[in-house]
Amino acid sequence: MKKKYITYYSVVLASVFLLFGCEEVDVPNYDDPSLANILKSADDFPTVLSGAYAAWWQGLHMDSPYTTLSVAADHGSSSWGNFNMREVGTVSVPYGLGDHSALNNTQSAPYTAYLEEPWYKLYSSISTANDVLNGINNEGRMVSGSVNITERTKAQALFIRGLDYGYLGLLFDQAFVVTENTDVLKIVADDLVPYAEIIDQAIMDLEAAVSIMESLGNQMKITQFNGVELDGAQSLALANTYIAKFLAQKARTAAETLTVDWAKVKAAAEKGIDFDLAPKGDGGANWEHAFQRHANAIWTRVDQRIVNMVDSTHPYPFPESGSYTYDIATMPDKRFGDKDSKKPFVAAGSPAFRPDRGVYFFCYFKFNEHNDYRSDLSLPMVTLSEAENDLLLAEAIIRTAGDLAVAAGLINKTRVANGGLAAALATDADLLDKVFYERYIDAWEGPGSPFFDRRRTDDLGKKQFLHFPIPASELNTLRISLYTFGGE
Repeated sequence: MKKKYITYYSVVLASVFLLFGCEEVDVPNYDDPSLANILKSADDFPTVLSGAYAAWWQGLHMDSPYTTLSVAADHGSSSWGNFNMREVGTVSVPYGLGDHSALNNTQSAPYTAYLEEPWYKLYSSISTANDVLNGINNEGRMVSGSVNITERTKAQALFIRGLDYGYLGLLFDQAFVVTENTDVLKIVADDLVPYAEIIDQAIMDLEAAVSIMESLGNQMKITQFNGVELDGAQSLALANTYIAKFLAQKARTAAETLTVDWAKVKAAAEKGIDFDLAPKGDGGANWEHAFQRHANAIWTRVDQRIVNMVDSTHPYPFPESGSYTYDIATMPDKRFGDKDSKKPFVAAGSPAFRPDRGVYFFCYFKFNEHNDYRSDLSLPMVTLSEAENDLLLAEAIIRTAGDLAVAAGLINKTRVANGGLAAALATDADLLDKVFYERYIDAWEGPGSPFFDRRRTDDLGKKQFLHFPIPASELNTLRISLYTFGGE
């Protein structure tokens, strides 16, 4: 891993929102530093927060970094240069199994959005949440009637800020923690903290949101995910699932995974979602998803490593000859089917990738689960599923030596019902392997999830980066020495 030392920092982080926060998001003009001049009543706060939720979505679910991370995880495959997919998927000799190179973290790099979009958008969202929390704290507004808008909005703001910090901690090696109480004029280089502390802030925010949600009961709701309204119980469950997710996926190595507080993961997942969080697309204005290209067989294929995991008769890596013979009818997992089926993974013929960039990028299968989104950008877009919560709980039960029959039952909810595979049993020695199999096949939609899972099990490609560096555009602006990861 390559990493240079930070030498200097001088900036006002509030400017991040002024520069990026209103980009393609319908939110008030924050050039006026007096929030009281903008927000005339507590009824305004939820609308303002809609911009924070949209910025969070845009920072994670667009082609950059969604498809970048998919290829880096050997979950999806593409040899096209767009979104830095080819660079994170290319390996040296030996064929298909060689070393990865370091990320090109310079402003002159051909592709930089996969670093910049999550960094700037997530901080934009944080800035909006902080402004709303400041408005609540300074004004203490409360509308008439039985519903406490101020407290509900505080929970909504803490919740989205928790999601922002959760993904900053999953994606980057370090970042700044900026809350409504931070004096941004006094931030210095030493205020950068490592990813574990960023995740700690995320958990703190989510737990604070949970506390308010519990006190509000059925008066609580989250309305800022496009086309979705979550009631009090659903909001509470969603916050708990994200707590479980961030705690489990924060680890960078298998050794770190063993140090995760799995009892806490279990407690949170037990109170987690029994539904899929799937905001609706808005035609590509603010709520859009990389499914548009990820499900397109010309752009992206399933990685051959996944196909080989499902059926070892399919060689991995893809043969250097450029082809092999297979029979779709022999695929043991019923989630794979022929090109005319509606299965989640379908045969799609020979890929259109350039052989000179590495035939190991090839695969005969494409992602089909969200294929309809390509022609209808108003469809729901899954970002966190009930299956993911079930599998987080199953993993936590296994790692805490809990009731393995319960863990097996959770695995079988997708393994048997969707995959048609032999049921997992409490006596199986490979229950954890079965958990991860289901995560890669049935609970993969969350941005970066396959990457985070491979990382925490020491299963990424050789010398692959473990996390993103702060983007060069930010480092140069702040006069911090450039650094990167991967290749060593």
